[in-house]
Amino acid sequence: MDQNSTHDLPERFKQLKEQVLVKRPILRSIIEKKGNKPLLEYAKEYVDVNLSPTIPHRQRELFWIMQEVIEERFGKDVAASVLKQLERYYFVSTADHTGPVTHPFFVNSNLLTAASQMEHSDPVLQNIVVLSCANISVDNHTLPRGLLYHTAQKEAPMRRTCFYSSNTRPPAVYTLPAYQPAQIEKIYKTLESDRAKGDILDAEYEKIRALFEEIYDKPELFACGSYTEQISRTNFQLWKKFFAASNVTLPNLIYLELEDIVVRLITNYHLYHDTIINHVLFDPKYEPYINDYFEGIFGSFSRAEAEGTYLFWALPPGSRYNMQLWRKGNYLVSQDESYKIELNPEVIRDAMARKELIPSLLLDFMVVSFYYGLKCLGGFNQVNYLTLMKNAYIKMNVDLGNYRSVEICARAQTKEMCDGPTVAFLGHDKDKMTLATGLDLILHGNKDSWSTYVDVCKKTTVGEALNPLMPEIYRISYDKAEWREDLLSITEKDINQLTGLDHKIVPCVTIA
Repeated sequence: MDQNSTHDLPERFKQLKEQVLVKRPILRSIIEKKGNKPLLEYAKEYVDVNLSPTIPHRQRELFWIMQEVIEERFGKDVAASVLKQLERYYFVSTADHTGPVTHPFFVNSNLLTAASQMEHSDPVLQNIVVLSCANISVDNHTLPRGLLYHTAQKEAPMRRTCFYSSNTRPPAVYTLPAYQPAQIEKIYKTLESDRAKGDILDAEYEKIRALFEEIYDKPELFACGSYTEQISRTNFQLWKKFFAASNVTLPNLIYLELEDIVVRLITNYHLYHDTIINHVLFDPKYEPYINDYFEGIFGSFSRAEAEGTYLFWALPPGSRYNMQLWRKGNYLVSQDESYKIELNPEVIRDAMARKELIPSLLLDFMVVSFYYGLKCLGGFNQVNYLTLMKNAYIKMNVDLGNYRSVEICARAQTKEMCDGPTVAFLGHDKDKMTLATGLDLILHGNKDSWSTYVDVCKKTTVGEALNPLMPEIYRISYDKAEWREDLLSITEKDINQLTGLDHKIVPCVTIA
């Protein structure tokens, strides 16, 4: 960066931040109200839930479904522990994508929740409950098909160890079959090849190989019905190892697919009962309100831009891509009309059961947040679109005279952020740092790693932790034609030096 650009960096960063917050008004309000709070103090407020006193029967429905799934995967004791916690602290995280919990975004979101719960004295807080999004591409940048880690080689390059190759092209992680012994053997051979070529060190090879043998290479996992179920079970074990070197026991990580929970709830309680969700799905009187109020909201749909979908995505047999659906009379129809499905309870039930229909993000949150009142922690995108969805849902129900639904939804908390602030770093090459992955915490942890992480959470404010994300949020907030090169040239390192964050962040793990 030349002298002139260094000189005007404060003004350009101010403009960058303002450009971001114009597009992210809820993020702006969080920064204005909570930006000066230390991260850990902010996260300790996750347990504060504004619960409607009129929905205990709805809670019981959600609890029954959660109990069913958790018992299937983790046993009755864990299920009982989770339900006891949810009865008192009715919140979950919906920030993550379904995949091995190694990407820095999801590692940090769950570590922050863990640290906050461990600061409370209530022994009921034994679990971090995550309803993760499984309806994402296998090629998503967070690498849901494998694990990420850095090596001790020059510049600590990122490595990938994957269950499925980049040539795998199913439409979504939600539909991936369970990995099998052949995939594990391929991982072992790749690790051996990497060691032989000098891409990873012997010690790294031994630790990663042992990790796969202990957690992933198990007959009971090969018998699972899907990849998402395997990830749910293996994340439970992987997470426990993150700060083992610090002799710290983290709360359980309960990873469930949001779509699976929603499908079970709809199937059990809404297909044949007089609920708002039933009317949203089947009542033609609701369609014009849905079209008007949810048009253009991120995560919903836009008929004008042909983006998103109307309540469900379709994955008919043989399809390689999610199909958009639009309501036409009593049917959901794809854009090219090659696919058509009747809005009939039995038909929808069977299509969801065979994963031919996948609930959209809008329908997911209508169910868990607006109907069941569950507090959902999210990221800097979610706090905006979920608030807009909530407002649209309330307007729709006001117009339809559903005032009890308005009262319940009005209490839904949509501005709680756990994903975004990232302060778990890996130190390398003497004075360099990069965001730590989950495997980095296992490979390079030491007795002080946890205390170092917690100390950074206590010293760093919410606003300071969000500042380095501004360039990335700017890129996804504007079309390329609108990008300003003088703003795009600002780097995370520039921001950390300008704001003094580089003096607060200390790596919790370091490559020797």
